[in-house]
Amino acid sequence: MITRVKNVNGSSRFANPVGYDSWLDYWEDKSGKTAKRCSETDCHLLGRSNLVGAHVQKVNSYDNNWYIVPLCRGCNNRTDEFYVEETLVPVPSNL
Repeated sequence: MITRVKNVNGSSRFANPVGYDSWLDYWEDKSGKTAKRCSETDCHLLGRSNLVGAHVQKVNSYDNNWYIVPLCRGCNNRTDEFYVEETLVPVPSNL
């Protein structure tokens, strides 16, 4: 499913969930998938070493929750809205 999102500013201050080495590890565990490429629809960067578990919010939605999705470091720094085609995993509510 393709979803329009934007990055959450300042989310890097949140530590990884307990028991996970990174937000990307958390995404893989909760989605049941292995991150292999950037999820941004127009970015084709491959390789897990280039990816982070990025905090995003859906655009044009009543859903104000935060989600994790694999993005390359460049797309993780974007300030505009963009589309992703990967599972959005909800951020734990206890942050």
